[in-house]
Amino acid sequence: MKYSEFKRWLEARGVEFKSQKRGSHYNLRLGDKTSVFPFHGSREMGSDLTNKIKKDLGLK
Repeated sequence: MKYSEFKRWLEARGVEFKSQKRGSHYNLRLGDKTSVFPFHGSREMGSDLTNKIKKDLGLK
């Protein structure tokens, strides 16, 4: 899955994205749970990273 596809998937589930102003990372928030999302556009994302972000936010 590409970073941009995963970002759309998260947005569809109500995850809030907050830019850190500089760099390519976003802070994610879903309720009281948080995670960090490195955004590299059209590059492929590893399954370990997608699983970690889903686990951090309590998504399946």
